Amino acid sequence: MITAEDYLELLDDHLPELVVGAHVYGSRVLDDVVAGSDLDIVIELSAAAALPSVRGADVAVVLAGSLEKPVRDVTPLAGEITPVLWQQLRTAGQTVRGARPTCPGTAADVEAYCRDNLVSYWKPLFDQVHAMTELPREDLLWVGLGPARLWHTIRTGEIVSKSRAGELAAARWPDLPILDLVSARRDEDAPLTSSHLNATIALFDRILADVTT
Repeated sequence: MITAEDYLELLDDHLPELVVGAHVYGSRVLDDVVAGSDLDIVIELSAAAALPSVRGADVAVVLAGSLEKPVRDVTPLAGEITPVLWQQLRTAGQTVRGARPTCPGTAADVEAYCRDNLVSYWKPLFDQVHAMTELPREDLLWVGLGPARLWHTIRTGEIVSKSRAGELAAARWPDLPILDLVSARRDEDAPLTSSHLNATIALFDRILADVTT
């Protein structure tokens, strides 16, 4: 599992003096690191350049100064940027190089993005999942816990980890075995069955109904 320090050392070898900012977010700062967790990081460069691909690093690249602008005014050099990322960098992100960014944005921006993402990304995906009888384990965990994060952010404005989102969804709908997904995320030997796929589908339907009523 690559660390931020190791990743920056590699970048400095390839792009000397270009990396002026680095900001970690995701599982590393939300206390949800599990086996296979990526290093989620935003890199600021003083000039446009291509970064080497590194396994285990999920990277967004922007020009220096971009994190002081609204996300809609920034075009990344690589990776994806969203209002949710901006809020996470502003509230929970860990700056490991450079100045802590302001990442201006509003709660309305974050909520609108989450609502749109549920409909534009997750709903078409679940239209396909409805017809499936099984999913690979990692895919099942992804579709089982991902929408719950958006659901919680829409309701409260807070950004939480996949595991915490699963715990919150399980508390809201205790008849669904969502805590099994949380356990399976943390324990590679925890079993998952077709009942968990059915629960994942039911959870998404309930989430969609809950945030659209």
